[in-house]
Amino acid sequence: MKTRSIVMKLFLLTTGLFTITFLLFFLGQSLFLEKFYINKKVHNVQQAFETFVNDYSKSDQSFDSVKKLKQRFFDQTNAQLILLDRNGVIKDANNYYMEIQQTNGNKTFNIPLNNILKGEEYSSFMKLGIQDNEQIYVEGIRKKDTIIPILIKNSHGDVWTNDNIMDDLKESGIHWEDLKDDSASGNFVMRLNGQVTKQTLPSQADLQVVNNMDTLIQGVQRWELSVLLGDIDPKALTTFTFGDEKKGLNQLFVKPVVQKGETEFVFAMTSLQPVNEAMLVLKDYYVYALMIVFVVIILLSFYYSKIIAKPLIKVNQVTKRMANFDFSEKLSFSSNDEIGSLSESINTLSVNLKDRIEQLHIANQKLQEDVERERQLERTRKDFISGVSHELKTPLSVIRSFAEGIKDGVSKNTDYYTDVILEEADKMNTLIVEMLELAKLESGTYKLQMSPFAIDTLIHQVYTKLLFSIEEKQLQVHIQTESNLIVEANRNRIEQVVVNLLSNAIRYTPAEKHIIITASEENEQIKVSIRNTGEPIPEESLDKIWDRFYRLDASRSRHTGGTGLGLSIVKNILDLHGASYGVRNEEDGVVFCFFLPKANEME
Repeated sequence: MKTRSIVMKLFLLTTGLFTITFLLFFLGQSLFLEKFYINKKVHNVQQAFETFVNDYSKSDQSFDSVKKLKQRFFDQTNAQLILLDRNGVIKDANNYYMEIQQTNGNKTFNIPLNNILKGEEYSSFMKLGIQDNEQIYVEGIRKKDTIIPILIKNSHGDVWTNDNIMDDLKESGIHWEDLKDDSASGNFVMRLNGQVTKQTLPSQADLQVVNNMDTLIQGVQRWELSVLLGDIDPKALTTFTFGDEKKGLNQLFVKPVVQKGETEFVFAMTSLQPVNEAMLVLKDYYVYALMIVFVVIILLSFYYSKIIAKPLIKVNQVTKRMANFDFSEKLSFSSNDEIGSLSESINTLSVNLKDRIEQLHIANQKLQEDVERERQLERTRKDFISGVSHELKTPLSVIRSFAEGIKDGVSKNTDYYTDVILEEADKMNTLIVEMLELAKLESGTYKLQMSPFAIDTLIHQVYTKLLFSIEEKQLQVHIQTESNLIVEANRNRIEQVVVNLLSNAIRYTPAEKHIIITASEENEQIKVSIRNTGEPIPEESLDKIWDRFYRLDASRSRHTGGTGLGLSIVKNILDLHGASYGVRNEEDGVVFCFFLPKANEME
C-alpha cells in the first residue's frame, strides 16, 4: 500500500512539473520568439552588410572582386544588395558579357548579356552550359566591336534566342531570317562562328536582385524622402523597416561610401515575411502539440514514477530472499545516489554472507571427509596389518618348525629342511619387496619417465623369462601380435604389468591348457590382452581382485602361490600411466586387458 502511494505522489508531481514547464515554454515562444528572431536576423544581416562595405571600400572595385563580395554576402544572409552612384544608377549593370574570337579573321567581339537578366531567359541561357574556349555560333546586330545577341548556339547544337527582340521584329512585320548585312549604316546583321575567350555571367544572387528591384527601389525612395525631411543622416549607416504585414515587411540597410572623391551608396534589403509566416504556423502547431505533449507527459510521468519506486520494491524483494538464505539474486542499480549506495551495500552484504556460509559449509564438508578418510585409513591399516600378519605367519611357522626339526635331529636329511627354510625366506623377501613397491606406487610422489618402445618385442621377452613355468605346467601359449607396435610408456613398469598378468594367468590355468596373448591397434591406441583357460572369476569379485592381499579362495590357501599384491601393483602402474584396463569372464576362462597410447616412432 505504501509503494502505491509513493508511485501516485511521484506521478502527480512529475505530471505537474512537466505541464508547467511546457506551458512556460509555449508562452515564452508566443511572446518573445518573433521579436528575438527578427532582432537576430537584422543583427546578422547588419554585421554582414558592414563587413561588405568595409571590404568594398578597400578593394580595387573591379568587377570580379565586387562580384565575389556580393556573392559572399548573399550566401551569408540570402539578402539583396546593390551599388548606386550619386545619380542613383546601378554601378555594375553593364558588366555581364562574353568575348568571342572570330574563327576566320581573328577579330574579337564583345557580346553583352545584360538583356538576359530575367527569370525565364536566364534559365534558358544557362542551360546552354557554355564553357571557356568552346566553339559557338552567334547571330545578332553588330555595333562596331559589339554584337547584340539574337541567337546563340553551343557546340552541342542547343539554341537560345532573344525572344524580346524577336517579338518586336515580328510586330514590325520583319523576319530575322530575311535580314542581311547593312555595312553602310554601320548597324548590320552579324553571323559569327568563334571561340569563347572570356565570359562574365550573372549569379543567382544578381538575378534575384533584378527580379526584386521594385521592392528595393521603394526602399531607396523611402530613404531619400527621409533624407529630405531631415529624419536621418545620409552620411551614417541607416536601417529601417518598411512595407506592411499583409504584403510583407522588409528591412533596409544603407551606407555611403566615398571613392575617389565621389559618394556612392550601398543598399541591402532582407525580407521579414518568413518570420511572420513561421509564427502563424507555430500558433496553429501548438494547438495540436499541446494535446500530444500532454499525453506524452502523462506517460512519461507514470514511467518516471515507476522507475523511481522500482528500486525500492526490488530492494525489499532481495532482502526477503536474504532472510531465507537465498543469495542468488543481486541488485543491478549502479546510480551514484542513495539508492545506488544502498544497492551496493546490500550486494556486498549478500556476497559476504554467502561467502561465510559457503566457507562454513566447505569446512564442515572437509571435516566430514577428513573423518571418513581417517576411518578408511584405519580400516586399510587394519586390513594391511591383518594381511601382512597372515602372509608372514605361515612362512614363519614353517621356518620355525623345520628349524626345530633340524635342531632335534628328527631326520638326517637336513638338505630338505634347509631348502624349505630358504624357499620360505625367499617368499617372505618377495612379499616385503612387493609391499615396498606397492607403497612407493601409492605414495602419490612417484613419477614415470615415458619413452617409445615396441610392445610386441617386450611380450616375447616376458614369455622367454617365464618359459620355465610355462613348460613346467605343459601350457600352450599363443602370441598373436602385429609387427612394429610402438607405444609411449615406461618400459620397465609395463614389463612388470605383463609379467604379473602372465604369471597370474600361468598360476590359474590348469595343466596342458591354453593362454592367448594378443596386441593390436584399436582407435589410435594399442590394446594388450591376456586370456587364460580356467574357472571364471565370480561376478562379485571382479572389482575386488585389484585390492591388495585379495585372493579368490576365502581361506587364502597358498597352493597357488603368490602374495596377493600382483594385481594391486598392476592397477597402480596403469593408473600412473592414465591407461584404461579391465577384466571380464568368458565361457571357459578370464581375459585381462589394458590400453596404451600409440607412439609415432622410436627415438
